[in-house]
Amino acid sequence: MVTPNRYKYSCYGLRQGFWLLLLLFAVRLTSAFSQQGDPEQFITVFPPPCDTVKGENEKLSFLAKIIKDSIDADRLITVRSWSRFGVEYAGKLKMDSLKGVFLLYIGKAYTYLYSRPDSAIYYYRKALPYFIDWLNPARITALREIMERFSDSGNKDSTFVYLDSIKSMMVEMPDTSRIKISLSQIVGTVYNEFGMSRSAIPYFQFAVKGCLQNGNKKGLGMALANIALVYEQLDDFKKAIAHSREAAGYLVDVKMPYSIILSNLASDYYNISEYDSSKFYIEASNRISRQLEQEDLQVTNNNLLASIYTHEKKYTSALTLLNKNIVFFDSVMNPASHIKTLLFRSEYDTAVHNFTSAETYAERALSLSRKTDFRIQEALSLQILSSINKAMGNYPRAFSYQQELMNLKDSTEREKIATELDDLEVFYKTRQKEQLIQSILKGNNIKDLQLQNGKRLNFFYLSGFLMLLVILAIIFYQRNLRNKINMQKIKAELETKVLRLQMNPHFIFNSLNSIENFIMMNEKRLASDYLNKFARLIRMILDSSLIELAPIAKDMEALQLYIDLEQLRFNHKFSYSTFVDPILLRGDYRAPALLIQPYVENAIVHGLAHSEEGNLNLSVTATLEDEKMKYVVQDNGIGRARSQAYNLLNKPYHQSVGLKIAEQRINIFNNNFKGNGSVTITDLYDERHIPSGTKVEIIINTV
Repeated sequence: MVTPNRYKYSCYGLRQGFWLLLLLFAVRLTSAFSQQGDPEQFITVFPPPCDTVKGENEKLSFLAKIIKDSIDADRLITVRSWSRFGVEYAGKLKMDSLKGVFLLYIGKAYTYLYSRPDSAIYYYRKALPYFIDWLNPARITALREIMERFSDSGNKDSTFVYLDSIKSMMVEMPDTSRIKISLSQIVGTVYNEFGMSRSAIPYFQFAVKGCLQNGNKKGLGMALANIALVYEQLDDFKKAIAHSREAAGYLVDVKMPYSIILSNLASDYYNISEYDSSKFYIEASNRISRQLEQEDLQVTNNNLLASIYTHEKKYTSALTLLNKNIVFFDSVMNPASHIKTLLFRSEYDTAVHNFTSAETYAERALSLSRKTDFRIQEALSLQILSSINKAMGNYPRAFSYQQELMNLKDSTEREKIATELDDLEVFYKTRQKEQLIQSILKGNNIKDLQLQNGKRLNFFYLSGFLMLLVILAIIFYQRNLRNKINMQKIKAELETKVLRLQMNPHFIFNSLNSIENFIMMNEKRLASDYLNKFARLIRMILDSSLIELAPIAKDMEALQLYIDLEQLRFNHKFSYSTFVDPILLRGDYRAPALLIQPYVENAIVHGLAHSEEGNLNLSVTATLEDEKMKYVVQDNGIGRARSQAYNLLNKPYHQSVGLKIAEQRINIFNNNFKGNGSVTITDLYDERHIPSGTKVEIIINTV
């Protein structure tokens, strides 16, 4: 609606007065807020420490050094006011690079003193245009800080935008660069915070290796602490404690990370129900965090202490801490810790049988975890909600939450991550032993040299020269031999992967046809069951494609899942049995993934499926004979002759390649390991010489 000019002009004086009053109120409010929330006074002249330096340019550079030293020493109280003065003065002197540095320092103040990530990100972004050089350390710091702030707030999309920028920078850095090693730690930490442990591990491996080579004890401590966090995600709390304690020894003089490691130790001891040890580390962490004004860490520690009080039935003390912590996180952007606080409160209410309140806090935790895409916290929330509803007798809702929890399970291979971590631990321990041996040998060599006399000196020199020639010749020969072996192995691995890529689509196509048949017949439940089992099997197939050899137990598990699918597909027309030699299960025996699946498929589809007889059966055995693995696949179907006649009649143009590919895989595998394998197919007949099935024997070398 258009306002008449007469009315607008008559109200002009009133509006002018209103806006003037509003402006004055805003000024007073801003002033009050700044005095209340920020402990330092903003300055307009150089601080006293700069009085010893002459010249404005020199004073400004000296001020930047003072602020950097204050940040390194965790003395942040004057950082923001001094940095703001530096920004204004650098602008007057047209010293753009220093202006960017001061903007970066303001961001650090908002990060580590005021816990205001949004303001910190604003100043970090504002600093970026002043650092044009792609690999400028200040630019790298700004990008890293922005990435970490987004990560702390659970903003995965924004976090990974800056993560990709940092990874692009790392590619251009040499492996010996301390900055690259430090960034590897941070990138691995970000991956781990979002539950991507597999992606995090290579970066932690690189950091450990680099810190050992450079003798960087602080960096090594941080890497060990990060590995401890991965073990926490794997619920291996004893190994997490061992790595955290070792990390603490390297970081005892670096207060901020040291206080965080103590807090992690408190959490790990809590998870194994050693509450006295947990309390000890909570108090130790809080002592340091109070000195550094790490309020969010204190709240995290107090959450843990409240849970311990709940277990000890000290309900009043627990409730006091939890209520205080919930109020804190309602005003501070830290979703991960906020969710944990809500879950601890739900745990408390459950302990005192206040199930309605417990459900309310657990639902808040579930909503926040879904909003921030924190999968682990979402799973915990669903599990707690299911338990609460079960306790209240609301079984339908409990079942519903349990179903959501099952659907949320991700496909992370804990076994493989644990193996990779064990490899990393072995590498680290081995490197330590090598360094110790080298130091001992060095000391012994010095003593030997002191005992030598002049007459024997020339003899030892000559002997050493001859020995060096022999060693060099041996090393040269072994290197050439090793290169040839590696080339042969790489060739065999590549051929195996090509053949595996041909086999998997063949099976997937048949399975999808079965699902389509169920859908066309309107068998919804069977289609759903088949699709769920098919998804699990496809996940196992994809996982096995990443490794050359699979454990026997895991490979047989995938095979059994496949047979279950075929049983469902053919309406339980046949039964089956499997047997695996216990020696194969107890030992670390491995075989090419899904090696005998084509033979099992052939027995079902071409042998059992076409038979009209009753009591159809399939048996699969895996045994150890004469240091070789022997598979036997046997069925009592129609036999090969009748199956071929059936295919000629019904599928005249179909050519099966599954068995041919499987046989090629067996040959490549055995040639690769210098052994001879064989595939024997035997037609079975009854007493009237009527075909009564097929028996396949497969022998491969043990690995």
